[in-house]
Amino acid sequence: MGCNSEPPVASRECTLSLVRSGYPYISAQCDRLGTNLFLSRLRLKKTLFMRGEEAAELFYNDELFTRENAAPKRLRRTLFGEGGVQGLEGEAHRQHKALFLSLMSQSRIDALVELVEHYWQLRLSYWESQASIILLDELHHILCRAACAWCGIPLHNVDSPEMTKRLVLMIEGGAAIGPKHWASRRARHQTENALIDLIKQYREGLRDVDPLLPFATFADFRDAQGKPLSKHVVAVELINVIRPIVAVARYMVFAVMAMHEHPHCREQLSHRESGHYRRHFIQEVRRYYPFFPFLAARIKKDVTWNGYHLKRGWQAILDIYGTNHDPHRWDTPDQFRPERFEQEKTDLHRFAMIPQGGSDHATQHRCPGEWITLALIDLAVNKFAQQLSYNVPPQDLTVDLNVIPARPRSGLILSATRSVSPFKAKVEENS
Repeated sequence: MGCNSEPPVASRECTLSLVRSGYPYISAQCDRLGTNLFLSRLRLKKTLFMRGEEAAELFYNDELFTRENAAPKRLRRTLFGEGGVQGLEGEAHRQHKALFLSLMSQSRIDALVELVEHYWQLRLSYWESQASIILLDELHHILCRAACAWCGIPLHNVDSPEMTKRLVLMIEGGAAIGPKHWASRRARHQTENALIDLIKQYREGLRDVDPLLPFATFADFRDAQGKPLSKHVVAVELINVIRPIVAVARYMVFAVMAMHEHPHCREQLSHRESGHYRRHFIQEVRRYYPFFPFLAARIKKDVTWNGYHLKRGWQAILDIYGTNHDPHRWDTPDQFRPERFEQEKTDLHRFAMIPQGGSDHATQHRCPGEWITLALIDLAVNKFAQQLSYNVPPQDLTVDLNVIPARPRSGLILSATRSVSPFKAKVEENS
């Protein structure tokens, strides 16, 4: 390979292949071509696809890559919203990111976990009255109630199912094609409009909100020139708080599923002194199971990297799932092994373990809600390993990697769910 050559081309156009293949697509092409960089066209745009720790570190170089308006329009109109933190750069990104990070103190995270506990306990009597529940649906409902309360968004019992439905549509419909995508766009439009009305009422003095809650934090923000965020951007950023919290339901379900499929893990987690092992287990859940698949950016200027010439203006896609399963970095990456993290210092590998982005939380585009994710998965592990008795009836737990975002096909059905004394949890598993 000569210096300044372009990366190999996988295909002329890959949009349909990517949609059909889902999470494995980029890694499959990397393996076929023997490289962690390749070119194709995505929706007719020349696109650089990237996988692995070194490629992720390159992707997060702000001098070479920008996230500004890089996400496809269909995702901005469904999942991310227009004008939110994901699509900003420079000072605007730093200011918005600082607002999000201000919400991530340990006391604020503890307050959210307490709210999740509260709504979980309220819902538990319903679980006990039912022959079975679908855990993913139930956690969506619980997390939506808790997230809205935590943000200062009023959500009455009658509104909760509709808000939950809209947020799930945004999560599940962003990458979809056809009716589900249009339903996702309608859900975002309806939710933004409802929040804009509340923001208008608050700014006109018609609604009181605790000034420490995210609703007031975003609505009251003024930039260096004293200019407030538009009501639309405040609504977008509030959704960027509550929607990712609801999305963590998937990780919580995957954690319970991992305990079901790996009984030796559940056995270790059932002990009172399981904290050290539990941290490794949670990290392996986040590494192993599919969550958000890709990140998008644009190349700001020509650069030569590892003998490849990368050109200004190219779209760039970083493979999150493939990086977390890169066989050059992870030993037996397709096996679930929490003990691998006994040797790993994940803080030193900011670009190898990137389920919610890489690099630095404060200055880069790494998700500021990562600490919330860890706390909520920990809560689910604690509940299902130590505080709940439940059955796992026969069902289809297939995780289809061709579907984005992935989930167990059944949503994880549980039956005979009961609260028990801590550290005496019992699971009856039916084959």
